[in-house]
Amino acid sequence: MVNAGFSIEDGIARIELQRPEALNAVDMPTKREIIDRVQAYKTDDDVRVVVFQSEGETFCAGGDVKEAREREYALEPFTESWNELFEAMMGLGKPTVARIDGYTLGGGFDLMLHTDIPIAAEDAQLGQPEVGLGIVNHFSPPMLQAKVGLTKTLDMMLTGETISGEEADRRGLVARSVPSEDLDDEVDAVAESLAAKSPRVLRKLKDGIYATAEMSPRAGRSYLEAVSLEAAREDPDYEEGVSAQLEDREPEWE
Repeated sequence: MVNAGFSIEDGIARIELQRPEALNAVDMPTKREIIDRVQAYKTDDDVRVVVFQSEGETFCAGGDVKEAREREYALEPFTESWNELFEAMMGLGKPTVARIDGYTLGGGFDLMLHTDIPIAAEDAQLGQPEVGLGIVNHFSPPMLQAKVGLTKTLDMMLTGETISGEEADRRGLVARSVPSEDLDDEVDAVAESLAAKSPRVLRKLKDGIYATAEMSPRAGRSYLEAVSLEAAREDPDYEEGVSAQLEDREPEWE
């Protein structure tokens, strides 16, 4: 049984975790289906943006810990499948958005970190409690250090304590935070804005940003400049975007 729903409408694909009774913990069959869908969305022209969301009042409490015992506590199947999902998301070539509310823990926290634009309710609770399960988390620390620094990373990872969505926004862990009653409208507005952009420009920009994440500022600037100049020469988006603005109309992206 797959505990998730999938839909596509107006260029927006939605992946909804549907296991609220278990705080939307992701079991292996569900994770496998999500991986397959994300990989398929990469070549689906009907998909321009992917939104991760959940049924109920919790985004995701991570993986299903019951499966750990069933698999005789082997950790590799879980880490390998999460890694496959995160690589598929970063290599999707299309923007991803996360709707963060309630508890966002463990693998759910890692999932949030690997979306391009996570949007949190101010009262959401985010954290990495794996230390209490005897697990040495390896997904979050490198990304956390880049976002919040060494001391805050040590604090979050070693204590396992949660922080609010509002605090996560202040630390730069989410793109923005809003009152919980405004969360749906904010997520929809961002997704619709992304769906209206040139898919080709978004792909090249997203790929370029991830490619330059570990470069020096000078090397990253040179890399993206080469991408930008080549796109302006070879793609129709630059001419169409400028023409549309000068002619006071909406651009028509190929």
